[in-house]
Amino acid sequence: MPFILFLFSLIVFSAQSAFIGLFSFNGVTPDLILILAVYCGINFQGNGGVGMGCALGLAQDCLSGGVLGINTLSKGLIGFFFSALKNKIMVDGVIPICFFLMLSSFFDVLVFYTVWSLLLKGESSGVYLFPDFLIYAGYNAFAGPLLFFIFNRGKKWIMLKFPNQALRPL
Repeated sequence: MPFILFLFSLIVFSAQSAFIGLFSFNGVTPDLILILAVYCGINFQGNGGVGMGCALGLAQDCLSGGVLGINTLSKGLIGFFFSALKNKIMVDGVIPICFFLMLSSFFDVLVFYTVWSLLLKGESSGVYLFPDFLIYAGYNAFAGPLLFFIFNRGKKWIMLKFPNQALRPL
């Protein structure tokens, strides 16, 4: 199971770094790692989404060359939020997925801006974030249902190929 999750995450990171720039609008691209963290938080049993969100955020921090820990914190908290509330909220269908991805995008930007301004003493008023945030949240909300469909199809395909393997807990 860890190998398949590693391979799947590697594919998402490759797509994030290699192909997603083709869909850039005003310098903003969708965050496939954020979408995967939300998906893992919703679909993994127990608190598996927390660990996967932290691991994805840490890998994103390591590959971005920026400050280590910002994405780890935001993706881990997003994984925790959806792991804790997945039985209390309905996240089936396009509209709830879009809504929760927009909410997660807002939280991701809020964590980044808070860490940047408070801890790193970034000199910024934050005015530049609002127009780009709407594009960022819209991209994530638009790409999310499509990626959720692809992730679910991949999960079903793996379950058919390896019916008695350790992937059952997912």
